[in-house]
Amino acid sequence: MVTKYMIHGPCGRIRPASPCMKDGKCLKFYPKQFVNETIFDDDGYPVYKHRDMGITVKLSGTDIDNRFVVPYNPLLLMKYQSHINLEFCNKSNVIKYLFKYVNKGLDRLTATMDQSTSGCQNSQVVDEIK
Repeated sequence: MVTKYMIHGPCGRIRPASPCMKDGKCLKFYPKQFVNETIFDDDGYPVYKHRDMGITVKLSGTDIDNRFVVPYNPLLLMKYQSHINLEFCNKSNVIKYLFKYVNKGLDRLTATMDQSTSGCQNSQVVDEIK
């Protein structure tokens, strides 16, 4: 499940043309550094555990190690079998952003279906936005 859903990339020197690359660097900061335990950097952001276990998987002809694994919860991964990025949030501005984002409302779409007028010489002007 991890290799199917929770691998970022590959990007970086392995694949410089990846969509997440800008100016030769990954916008998501992958590959991460090997770290034995989760710690917090000087700005208070978590640096998640990425142990060097010596295990690699071959994706798109490239050997990928633990540095490309996105933070996840094993129980949620097994239950939903999809990409669920799970990260720690402890700063007030991030909590405020998440609260605002979650409560901003659903995206809505109104659509109508009409009969096609193609093939008629006296076709009306179609309002594409409507």
